[in-house]
This record gives sequence, structure tokens and C-alpha cells, in this order.
Amino acid sequence: MIDAFLVVDKPAGITSHDVVAVVRAVTGTKKVGHSGTLDPFATGVLALALGATTRLLQFLDESIKVYDATIRLGTATDTGDPTGEVIRSAAIPPLEAGAVQGVLDGFLGERMQRPPAFSAVKHKGKPLYWYARRGEHVEVAARPITVSEARLVELSPDHLRVQLTCSRGTYARVLADEIASALGTAGHLEALARLRSGPFRMTDAVSMDALGELVSAEPGHTWQDVLLPRRREERLPWRPRDEVIAALAPRLVRPLDALGHLPLIDVDEAGVRRVRNGHAPGELPPGVEVGGRYLLVHGADLIAVAEQTARGPKVLRVVGQDDPPRRPRRP
Repeated sequence: MIDAFLVVDKPAGITSHDVVAVVRAVTGTKKVGHSGTLDPFATGVLALALGATTRLLQFLDESIKVYDATIRLGTATDTGDPTGEVIRSAAIPPLEAGAVQGVLDGFLGERMQRPPAFSAVKHKGKPLYWYARRGEHVEVAARPITVSEARLVELSPDHLRVQLTCSRGTYARVLADEIASALGTAGHLEALARLRSGPFRMTDAVSMDALGELVSAEPGHTWQDVLLPRRREERLPWRPRDEVIAALAPRLVRPLDALGHLPLIDVDEAGVRRVRNGHAPGELPPGVEVGGRYLLVHGADLIAVAEQTARGPKVLRVVGQDDPPRRPRRP
């Protein structure tokens, strides 16, 4: 079993769940989770947790997101992206790069943002897109977000390409609409590439083209033919799974690296046995206060995630175990 993270450069036109299904089949790993989906039209960093690392997703720090966003000016859509219907058109005024950057600078800092109607945010147990597809308008509260960078990358008469660095939970579709309005026109998000999601970056990612080449036993086929065979068509031959996993190994991200934002403390073999037997860790890393989380490592191996509580250290997750065993009750 593989217990690591794998970053895939998701192409446009398929869902994040399609990628999960492919990786599950390629690696033979039943447990494959993701740290956050991308819309079908979007591309870029899709971080997947394989095997036991699915139990570590909750401890990731993905507070920083970086996007390459292309905004089409002149038309707004009901979804805020290219999959929707045009609901508004407006003339595009003459634009100059310096003035556009000045408008973008006005979006920096903390602000409130209302989730779009076509989103997975839940209302009374159902996602907002469920209501939107039925023509029902649902008012949801705005949420705080932070935009730390909005840099103009490219400007043409009817397009704007911007690199955005923002907090988790930011909707680039909403920003695209707001930026277009601030420029005196309408707009929608035409393309979106996620360049970074917390610790995971495009430099870590494997493309579907590369994945198809790793898997295929016959050269010269597209990744779609190799990884997404059509119904009732026989799948192209794959290389033996152990060879595929060995070829994929350099692309895997260790849990210890993915959780590198947390302080750590090295424990000896006796400490490893103690933690795995359900006992609380002993020594704390310097500076960890109540509510602070940290890692217990043994050499290059991640042993557990722990937290300092008002009553002392507490193991939250032992790596390789579903849950820390409970200490026996005293008679």
C-alpha cells in the first residue's frame, strides 16, 4: 500500500473525481482522497492522499492558494465561468496596464465575499447549485477572505490574465466578476489554473500525459486512451503495477513534508512504542502552547500528530493506525 500524497496536474474537461478514480486504479490503492476539488474546466494542482495519509488531510495547512486566472471581459455568465449562460453584456472601455494594476491593488487585503450560487456550499443540507439549477435564489452570508496578491500578467482588449494569491475558500469566479465591474464592464472567469494549494505546488505535480506514459505497456497512445477507456472498449495493456508504482515513487510527497508547517520532536524507539501503545507523548517542541499541534517523528519517519491540551500532550493521530488505542481503564 502507498501511504503518501500525490499531486496531479488536472487537465480541463474531466472532474476531480475522474482523477481520483484513475489514481485508485493505477496504484491499486482503495483509499484515495483529495484536499479540495477543481471544477471540470479548471486545471492545475490537485493534491491526492493515498492510503493512510487520507487520515492526515485534516492536518494540512492549505491556507494559501495561488491561481492563474483568465478573465473574459464584456460578458457575465450565471455560473461566473465558461460553462454558464450569458446573463449580462457591457462595453469594454480602453484599458491601460498601469490603471488595471491599480484596480487590482484595490482588491488586496481582507474582504468579505459571498459564495456564488453555483457552488458546493451547503444550505439546509443541500449545495447551493442544487437550488440554482431549479431557479431558486438562496441568500447566504458573506465570508471573510484575504487576497495577498493580484498581479496583472497579460492584458488584451477583451481579456485579463491575473495571478492571484488568496486564502482558502476564495472563489476566483466571484473575484473575476468583481474585477470586471471595477474596470467598468462585465466579465467572467474563462480559464483557471491552480498553481499552489498549501504545501503542494505545480513543481510537485505529475501530468496525465506523464501518468499515461508510466502506465501504458504500449507507446504512442494518448493518456485518455490509456487511463479513460470508453465503455465497452477493452482497456489498453498496462505495465505491471509494481513497475508503475516504482516509476511513480519520485513524484510522491511524504506526509512529513506535507505537514512541514508543524513543529516536530524526535522520539526514540521506546517513545515510538509508547505512542503506538496509546500513551501520551512526553516532551514538547519548544514554543508549543495549549491548542498547538506538532509532529512526533523517528528519524525520517512520521509517527504521530499530537496536540498540547490544558491537561497535557495528547495524540490525535498515529500514522498507520485508524485511531490511537485507548488506554485501559483502571479497575
